Amino acid sequence: MDWTPSEKKIARRVFEMALAEELAEVMAEFKRRAAAAAEPADLWAIEDDLRRTRRDIDAKYDFRYSQLILLFGGLLRAGRIAEAQLAGLSEEKLAAIRRVASM
Repeated sequence: MDWTPSEKKIARRVFEMALAEELAEVMAEFKRRAAAAAEPADLWAIEDDLRRTRRDIDAKYDFRYSQLILLFGGLLRAGRIAEAQLAGLSEEKLAAIRRVASM
């Protein structure tokens, strides 16, 4: 699928916004858990969870145009983005994103 320059701008905006929101959630959870840590073992558990979360986020947020339909479909299904944020993408792309979101 080819992406027009305006679609690329929309995709980048939606991608960056969704990533920033997810990272903000991770940061808030980290701060909460760090503040509640009572012993060194708590720190290592936090570190393990952060490593896992980083791997998951790095794998999910892949800004290759060949992967964006899958990413946006997954984000739509998870409620991380709204379809209205994708306004301006071609109907073909929107239909493909909806198909992925419905799986």
